[in-house]
Amino acid sequence: MVSRIGKEIEISPVELASQIAKKVKINLASGTPDPKKIPLNDIREAYTEVIEEYGAKVLFYPGAGGQEELIQEIDKKFLNLLGITKRKDEKIVITSGAQHALELIGKYFLENDVIAVENPTFIETFNSLKLRSSSIVPISLDYDGLNVDELEDILKIVKIKLLYTIPNCHNPAGVNISECRRKRLVELAEKYDFYIIEDDPYRPIAGEVPPPIKNFDTSGRVIYVSSFSKIIAPGLRIGFIIANEQISEKISLLEQLDFSTSTINQYVVARLIRKGMIEERSKELFRYYGEKMKILIDSLRENGLNEFDPPKCGFFLLLNLNKNSWDVFYKAVEKGLSFVPAKPFFIRGGETMARLSISVASPEQIVEGVKILSDILAR
Repeated sequence: MVSRIGKEIEISPVELASQIAKKVKINLASGTPDPKKIPLNDIREAYTEVIEEYGAKVLFYPGAGGQEELIQEIDKKFLNLLGITKRKDEKIVITSGAQHALELIGKYFLENDVIAVENPTFIETFNSLKLRSSSIVPISLDYDGLNVDELEDILKIVKIKLLYTIPNCHNPAGVNISECRRKRLVELAEKYDFYIIEDDPYRPIAGEVPPPIKNFDTSGRVIYVSSFSKIIAPGLRIGFIIANEQISEKISLLEQLDFSTSTINQYVVARLIRKGMIEERSKELFRYYGEKMKILIDSLRENGLNEFDPPKCGFFLLLNLNKNSWDVFYKAVEKGLSFVPAKPFFIRGGETMARLSISVASPEQIVEGVKILSDILAR
């Protein structure tokens, strides 16, 4: 009596591990930004200011595609921070975070189509595409990101409609796609007639990274997705896409169907951009999370856990445990540690992989968590 999506949807490993993490002492599972770095006072002040300035208007239904005040602030200021060059025939559409943007893109493009995705990928955003696809083609990752040679070999024999990629601070692998591979991806999209979804929520806190894939796009093949979850706070649920007019106008209509993007939160984010707070936070958060990631890397090496590629930015490190990661996970929970078994992030393989996050754990907890993990693996 239910749809195929209703039958296939199931709890994500991130949600499961995060639920368990609430009951343990050390949380190396969560992908939420560190609560200590959420700018509560700035957000509180912005709510007061927009209510005083606009009154009840900030509590009306949201318009299709987003409030003009926020769209203008993103266009004038935030895109400069991201290093994005938006073409004249492209529009910004506001969404309820990046995950909502992926859901809308899936609704617009997919009806039992073939898609390609990095292996591994972030399962929670990818699910909205997976559940509307007939087949998923996994493309391997290395330290320079998505393997474009492998992709082209597949494209010669398989027709795809979309390629989903996380180019910066990859979740869960922590790698960045090199600049030459970004250019090549756009060339392949032109040659083999598919669209690229560039999911880029970490760029505001990523430090020096290559230009967006979007910047190499001359014909609207790249749909850019980002959000304010990492740079401000995830609970505001404000993200956006950049796409050509035909796509963006349809996405706007799909967004209006659920009226899910908060009007007042759009005004608040617009105010925070205008006041320059976001630009100030970008370098600070890159340093902050970079220092915690260094602690994780050093702790792993000191404990003889060396099977990982050092992340270039972001929250996550993908570690090979050389044991079934779910077995290790349940033993770790008994010792007060939670992480995310990474098998569900992989279309193929990944049984021994674990995603470790530095986002909410303190430096002391990171060191202690690695020691717990090392002790379990030594037995």
